[in-house]
Amino acid sequence: MLETRIFKILNSGYATVIGAILAIFVGLYFPEIGKSLTPFGNIFLTFISISVIPIIFSSVTCSVIRMLSNKLSEITASKIIFTFAGVLFLAALVGLFTGIFINPGEKIMKSEFIANMIFQDVQNSVQELSIFEPFSSIQKFSFTDFISTLLPKNPFAAFAEGNIIQILSVSILVGFAIAHLEREKREITLRSLTVLMQSFKKILKIPMKILPIGMFLLLASGMAKIELDDLLAMKQFIFSTIFAFTVLIFIALILFARYSPVGFLKSIKAIKEAVVVAFSTCSNQATLPFLITSLRDKFRLAEQSVDLAIPLGVTMCRVSNVAYYAFISIFIASIYNHPLSIYEHGFIILGAIITSFASSGANGIIAISMISIIMDPLNLPISSIMVILIAVDPIIEPFRTVTSLIMNAAVSCFIINSKRKKVSCK
Repeated sequence: MLETRIFKILNSGYATVIGAILAIFVGLYFPEIGKSLTPFGNIFLTFISISVIPIIFSSVTCSVIRMLSNKLSEITASKIIFTFAGVLFLAALVGLFTGIFINPGEKIMKSEFIANMIFQDVQNSVQELSIFEPFSSIQKFSFTDFISTLLPKNPFAAFAEGNIIQILSVSILVGFAIAHLEREKREITLRSLTVLMQSFKKILKIPMKILPIGMFLLLASGMAKIELDDLLAMKQFIFSTIFAFTVLIFIALILFARYSPVGFLKSIKAIKEAVVVAFSTCSNQATLPFLITSLRDKFRLAEQSVDLAIPLGVTMCRVSNVAYYAFISIFIASIYNHPLSIYEHGFIILGAIITSFASSGANGIIAISMISIIMDPLNLPISSIMVILIAVDPIIEPFRTVTSLIMNAAVSCFIINSKRKKVSCK
């Protein structure tokens, strides 16, 4: 049938590559067309997002219930916590040393374009760079703000607004409460939540039939926000950032080679679809269902373990954000020729981890503005630097999202399959 052939072509790797190349070309050289595609890209992303929240709530709640009911033997809470802490610390070191040894700030300040941008009026700079959210509307964030927003005052509002970290908190609390109910009630709830999760996974299959088209719409509209002058002036910064992400991906590949139950090459192939979604949507939330499906069905990892480890990892173990915050901190210190003591380097490592927690669920301008958590105690100004960081973020964010996804898949393999059991891949 013609319909079957069309969907087969769309699900091929060639369609994905062609769609990405066309999107970059249209976004950079025909930005007006790219911007006009934004509403259609948002529709595609919304269709994916419809399924994300119910899947997160049901999967995390079920996993917590089973873990507390002694039915989840593969992983423990302490194992997850210590693994996440170690990986986040490693990511901060990668970002820190990338900034120190490559030192893009010194090279970028030699650019007259960037130097003028930093020291001219911020509002005018924002206007010239065609940034659509007024810089004055960006608020500074603190760790106390993050702590106060962990639990929602109204849980239904958290679901309505799509606040993932609050939804995760509610899911854990609900799972804890249900785990202490009578066995019969607990089993009924587990069955109901499982049906809910499976239903929304069925819905999620609909947009995936046209994934290359959706990727083209989202990527073209995102690339349309980038000015070529900004891109060329900040090329050293961009390449340095991608280098740090590449180091993290290399570490993830080592973990795949040692702890993936299906082997290295099959692991890479198994997460291909999730990587495409991550690169095109730049949304950690949108990648969740695809990553969960890959680890359960293709890696053959225990369902309950995956349903707990992946949502927690994507929300709380955003390694690429940690590396990026540490790298930006060194970059800003270099821009202002501010020598850092060993204690300040240590503070940057800790601050990058804390800031990644505070930025859970935030993207784009809001996520970048949270660098003030680190910069304020170091007495380093960020107003003018923020302008150029925002300008190049659309080119960096896809790589940041993909790195986080790959690393979380690898870390989950380590947590769940630390005994290195091997299975045959479907």
